[in-house]
Amino acid sequence: MQVDILELQVSKEEDAEKLEPALGAMLKSLGARLIRFNRYSSKNMEAVVGCKCATDNSTVALIEWAECIPVMPVTYRGGFEHCRLLAFTKDTLSGALSALSKVSKVEIESKSVVPRESARGAITIPVDEFLGALTKKQLEAFIAALQLGYYGMPKEVTLDQIAAKQGMRRSTYEEHLRKAELKILQAVRPYARLAYVTSQES
Repeated sequence: MQVDILELQVSKEEDAEKLEPALGAMLKSLGARLIRFNRYSSKNMEAVVGCKCATDNSTVALIEWAECIPVMPVTYRGGFEHCRLLAFTKDTLSGALSALSKVSKVEIESKSVVPRESARGAITIPVDEFLGALTKKQLEAFIAALQLGYYGMPKEVTLDQIAAKQGMRRSTYEEHLRKAELKILQAVRPYARLAYVTSQES
């Protein structure tokens, strides 16, 4: 069984009450099941979904059928499914797009050639997934903490010492660092949750 993590957000609090039963019913009709449903706030939720992925119109299944590699994760925004894939020839790419077009409307957002020696990096999680949301000051604060041993066991430096090296007040430096940490943890959370739930199901 494949396990997926869905992060859900509603605009109105009253819609949150309707979401769990509606999602459960929809998944049941597709032969999947709702393993767990968590609420992080009145408008933000997370669903852990178990799926045998035997449906003929599964995006991942169609991409793999065309001898291409789906690059995880698949994301959903604004009612659309967004996925990346790695094709080794023009023919396999055409085959994947043709298969997908038979079950949905397909729109190509971007396409590029990946050098053979860079193929491994193309199927890993891009750095932008974790660090793209950080401002320059937040990234600088995080890198300084890493390089100076703040995250060591035990810590090799204090926030006061790092702030002094950066030429700023401790409160200013700590604000940049905490915001950086929060953004990175939020980016990592779906992958960590997926790894955790998968380990529990196996």
